[in-house]
Amino acid sequence: MTIDGTTNGIDALDLTTRVRRRVLPALHRVKEPLGGYAVCRQHPSEYVGRLERELDAVRSLLADMGFEREPIASLKVHDDGRLSAGSWVRRDSPLATRQLHVTLFRTESGAVEVFAHREYSWLRHPYKHYTQDGWDSRGGVERMRDLLSERDVSYRCERAETAAAD
Repeated sequence: MTIDGTTNGIDALDLTTRVRRRVLPALHRVKEPLGGYAVCRQHPSEYVGRLERELDAVRSLLADMGFEREPIASLKVHDDGRLSAGSWVRRDSPLATRQLHVTLFRTESGAVEVFAHREYSWLRHPYKHYTQDGWDSRGGVERMRDLLSERDVSYRCERAETAAAD
């Protein structure tokens, strides 16, 4: 495995994700005894689908759809132990009340699993955001599927494959 978390150096993790993977577990160890968190489990109910595209292509697609990298989000851990390969957010405006948050996980075959939820924006409502008040998994999944469909992006809803070599 290479330093960027890939087996061949292709489709490398971006700098933001690499920093989050290094810093957030240490921060979590400090916050957890105080009732906080910086790492959490990726909830299966947020599963949008699997895109048969490489990570770089999915990142480009998200940017074209108006998403931005989200460095503040907690690091998500898939049930099979994989760490998220990116966290992205889309807001109607920089100070919007709510946001659509998308988390990416690479699969062993190089495809990308997409998870989503709607939540309060940490920029406008940091406490509500951190305490997960108003968390909406179903609304996030539906909105993300709509956005993909509007752009004729195909995805598979069934969950087929497990761990990638991250």
